[in-house]
Amino acid sequence: MKALTGLLILFLSFQLMAEVSTQPIPVTVKKFEAVAIEVVANAPAEVIVNNRPDISAEISARVISIDVLEGDVITSGQQLMQLDCSKIALARDVAQASLNQSNARLNFSRSQLQRANNLKKKKSISEELLDQRSTELKEATANQLTQASNFEQAQIDFEHCSISAPFDAVVTNRLVSEGSYVVPGTPVISLLRLNDAEVEAQLRQQEVESIKVSQSVWLEINNKRHPVTLRTVLPEYESLTKTARAKLVFEHNDDIWPGIDARLFWATDRKQLPAELIVRRNGKLGVFSVQDNKAVFNELESAVEGRSAKVDFEPGFQIVDEGRHRLNHGDPVSVMPTAQ
Repeated sequence: MKALTGLLILFLSFQLMAEVSTQPIPVTVKKFEAVAIEVVANAPAEVIVNNRPDISAEISARVISIDVLEGDVITSGQQLMQLDCSKIALARDVAQASLNQSNARLNFSRSQLQRANNLKKKKSISEELLDQRSTELKEATANQLTQASNFEQAQIDFEHCSISAPFDAVVTNRLVSEGSYVVPGTPVISLLRLNDAEVEAQLRQQEVESIKVSQSVWLEINNKRHPVTLRTVLPEYESLTKTARAKLVFEHNDDIWPGIDARLFWATDRKQLPAELIVRRNGKLGVFSVQDNKAVFNELESAVEGRSAKVDFEPGFQIVDEGRHRLNHGDPVSVMPTAQ
């Protein structure tokens, strides 16, 4: 009797185990593109500035003061240097006086010619005197134009007594000292225009093709991202390194100093599978998908445990997320709705 009871219990146990083993395992699935990780490429890069102009004197004069130091960050219109303009100021005053005198002479000549024309109507003036008044007006007009031009030049010379920054920049070198005598064309201050900074990087052919189609490119300096845009790739590969020179520009005026070594990053069109979705079965790494309500193990030959893996799954391919650790190939599954 006891033996019969034991056999009955054993039979019921096997029956229960069979029912449990055929019970579908609840899982959730996600599309590959919803879980894929963007693959980011990188290459060494350097910040350069090609615009390093020298500011030159426009007049002959002695330097009275230099108002900036090397390394100063300056703004457009800021005074950099003052020249001795005592003689130029005097010349401007003389030119102003000559212009005023010529204006007065021109106005007088006009009135004299007008009066002569009125007398002509009354036949009270000779043709000789009328011609004389006309000649005087022409001479006064020519003189006024000359004096106006002289004053304009004198005014320009006076304005050049103060040398100002033509744009926002950094002072890199003071080329003259206080007391120096400068002439037109003498370089006096060297500037560095930070807003013209750009990025150069040496890229291999496959990197060039990748960055050309990237939707996100940035330069990383001290863990800070600076968005950049590819401007051009010079159409020549160096024979030794097999790389081409790429030039990129900053999307914002970040005032980044040249000469900085940095790294260029860009998002590629390749995707990787997160490491947490990868499981090991029978010594192989892979992911589970669902086909005909059964678990399918998809081996990833190039996968490394604990790392994301490069895959060639098509968009829309569904990967098991929750429940993956309980699965074996061929297990019946029940796909549960994903919480929104």
